[in-house]
Amino acid sequence: MYFDRLSNLLLQSSSWLQGQVPLSSTSVTAAVSRNDFEWDQITPSKHFVWHQCFGDFKCARLRVPMDWQGGSAEANKTVDIAIVKVEATVPVTDPMYGGAVVLNPGGPGGSGVGQALRGGHHVRTILSAGPTGASDSIAKVPCPPTSVGERPTDKIMWKYFDIISFDPRGVNASRPLLTCFPDRIEAAIYNLEEEAHGYIGTSDTSFDNLWASKRAVADGCSKRMADEGLAKQMSTAPVARDIVEIFERHGEWREHEAKRLLSSLPALSTLSSQDRKAIISRTAWTKGAEKLQYWGFSYGSILGATLATMYPERIHRAVLDGIADSHDYMAGGWSTNLQDTDLIFLKLAEHCWEGGKDNCAIWDEGGPPAILMNVEKTTTDLVANPISIPAHDTHGPAMVTWNDLRRLIRDIVYWPIRDFPFTAQVLHELSERNGTSLATWVRSQRPAGLGEPLGKQCEVDGPYSPACFATKDGGGPLLSWEATYGIACSDGPGDRLNQTKAEFKEYADRIMAQSKLMGASWATIQLPCTAWHARPNWRYEGDFRNKTAVPVLFASTSIDPVTPLANAFRMAEGFEGAGVLQQDSEGHSTYSGISMCSMRAIREYFQSGTLPGKVGGLENEYDWVGYGAECGVDRKPFDGYDAKGSVPDLPEGETDKDMWEALIGLNRAWP
Repeated sequence: MYFDRLSNLLLQSSSWLQGQVPLSSTSVTAAVSRNDFEWDQITPSKHFVWHQCFGDFKCARLRVPMDWQGGSAEANKTVDIAIVKVEATVPVTDPMYGGAVVLNPGGPGGSGVGQALRGGHHVRTILSAGPTGASDSIAKVPCPPTSVGERPTDKIMWKYFDIISFDPRGVNASRPLLTCFPDRIEAAIYNLEEEAHGYIGTSDTSFDNLWASKRAVADGCSKRMADEGLAKQMSTAPVARDIVEIFERHGEWREHEAKRLLSSLPALSTLSSQDRKAIISRTAWTKGAEKLQYWGFSYGSILGATLATMYPERIHRAVLDGIADSHDYMAGGWSTNLQDTDLIFLKLAEHCWEGGKDNCAIWDEGGPPAILMNVEKTTTDLVANPISIPAHDTHGPAMVTWNDLRRLIRDIVYWPIRDFPFTAQVLHELSERNGTSLATWVRSQRPAGLGEPLGKQCEVDGPYSPACFATKDGGGPLLSWEATYGIACSDGPGDRLNQTKAEFKEYADRIMAQSKLMGASWATIQLPCTAWHARPNWRYEGDFRNKTAVPVLFASTSIDPVTPLANAFRMAEGFEGAGVLQQDSEGHSTYSGISMCSMRAIREYFQSGTLPGKVGGLENEYDWVGYGAECGVDRKPFDGYDAKGSVPDLPEGETDKDMWEALIGLNRAWP
């Protein structure tokens, strides 16, 4: 048969290509740490010109218009988007090549480059063909992929994907860069001062100090960056258009790459003219109509919902994971995020009790109520009596406060299975008036490179230049709060400039009432928007309702600290035929837990477009929840899982070792 013969030839070429570029994760880690790559080495282009970088990754700088719609003062300016790719393990000529999947880590203001460097290989493994769809079944493939909705396993043409992520305009390695400080040392000092102010309510003056300091940053930064043009072109709508352009350029590259391989690979030289025409047809660039495949997390769900509404006919696969309420976000509310946050701390006590004394440092024979009572006693004591830590060989004297513990709790509720055991250890030590572990964690959160002098290039380029933010390890921030201001304030309404101090305090009080754990920190996110003067040239103002070419899959944990499950169902209602995958765990986005069921469902969706639920008229492993499906988890907090140890054994009944290792790796690598 045609596909049998073609597949065998292309499997040979796949092996040849893999021989040229090793794909081991070990080499990636070593290469990233060597910092032997600089983005400035790449000349920006309107087309994809891929360069080897960070080991076995490929990097490109894509030049796009700063103003996609034209007509503004920025109509003749451009933006250079930093893009990184984990290549598929088959070439584009292979019928099992599934195209590119673009990721977005959220934020807004998250670095997609950093996301891919840390977890891109794991994502490739999770989404691409598994053991039953790879070489051991290729001989059974008699025909092209079945249409969406069908799933006779012996007919599926399993797919292997490129994984692409990017730094959105204004973020990290993309240029121009949104910067609110002259250099990284000034930024670090400001961050330390802000931590000293504490959250709203930490002291009688904390709100007054935050109101003044955050508005000082926003006022000057927004005016300066508006004059340069970037701040008026950073809203979600142009970033969605950037993603469309990424797929257009990928389609163009795919066509050229297929022709290059056909003319250069010995393994393909024996193909008949009919086979060659089939490859050329399959890899041809569908100019102006390339399909989108996307997996976005947190704010990335807002970006994805915007894509699905603005370009519904292009959606081929879209998983929105950790769902924010896009309506509330675009209205500037940020008020539908914390409804379930404090439930996670209640679950800490429950999981601690189930995990037992050997696994949980704050276990109490009295059960979850006693555990919570002990924690309350510890925190109450810390509020009134901060703990001092004398100097020792490597660190000077320190003090830990209730504010420090709140910062820790704010972070750990995102990834309970990974961080709950450490939190329990910290709480146990605090109950004995020992603040060593908490002080060590606080030090670890301080800005990188604070003690390093600014480089010579900073002196040459001057204040506010990207060179003034470089560090020895070459790593950029995983999340830029400055970019967060530029994006979120642009997406929201402009009338917040008229908001008074008293009015904002009323808003902050409403947010803080939603969550004791995170309300005080969450309430300050919108504060800079009261002094952010730049208004967007292109702001999406739709209603997030549409029918996409392929239905969207919304995914959420059952208890998410900042994007509650209710948002997934609320957003899914706007997209015809959409599905909801609920993972029965706590944490932010599905990768915060460990569920083979969830990852199989997401892989199945990317492979065939099938939403979790019923397949082929038969019940599968997923339980129905309304018009969605529910997946359990394979590990829970305090069950002995060590986030820093070796990969635990496969769960009983599981056989896909590669997916299991990738799932564990992703849980450890992100954020």
